Amino acid sequence: MNRMDRIESLLVAEISQAILRDLNDPRIGLVTITRAQVSKDLSHARIFVSSMDGAEGAVEALQGSAGFLQSLLGKRLRLKRLPKLSFEADDSLSKLDRINRLIRD
Repeated sequence: MNRMDRIESLLVAEISQAILRDLNDPRIGLVTITRAQVSKDLSHARIFVSSMDGAEGAVEALQGSAGFLQSLLGKRLRLKRLPKLSFEADDSLSKLDRINRLIRD
């Protein structure tokens, strides 16, 4: 596992924990942080979110909490540069569901 993979895994784990412990926004609901993509210079991280209820409301709430989450990550992680967080809906589960339905039919 290379350095970028470790950083991405660490971001997924820490953001997931922070959502459970530190955020109380009802729009977030039951979400899963599916993956992270960090730029090579560590300036930006795209965090992908999946939710059974639809991720749009959760993405909006998480984007509004990005500064708070970034400050928490700054306290918990040992990185020279902390990436700016942006959240996006991950539609891979809905695509997988559609493929499974097509195969069944």
